[in-house]
Amino acid sequence: MGGLFKKPKAPPPDPKIEENLREQELAAEQEKIATGKKIASAGAARRRGGTTGLMAEGVTLGSPGREVDPLRSTLGRNPRSG
Repeated sequence: MGGLFKKPKAPPPDPKIEENLREQELAAEQEKIATGKKIASAGAARRRGGTTGLMAEGVTLGSPGREVDPLRSTLGRNPRSG
């Protein structure tokens, strides 16, 4: 009769559940860090002038070997331009 008023003990948690939860938290933290880096990178690129910071060193829009005018590109001449 003494067992009628006692609370039953909860079973111990499954170690797999704890491990899965830990892995999910780690993945979420890494994703949060990666997202923050992307946002910071985009902001820095915007402040520095956009795609000009992404070009290789020594390459500018007017450098030889880089065609800027779309009408004189390697695709041919525009027959409507005359």
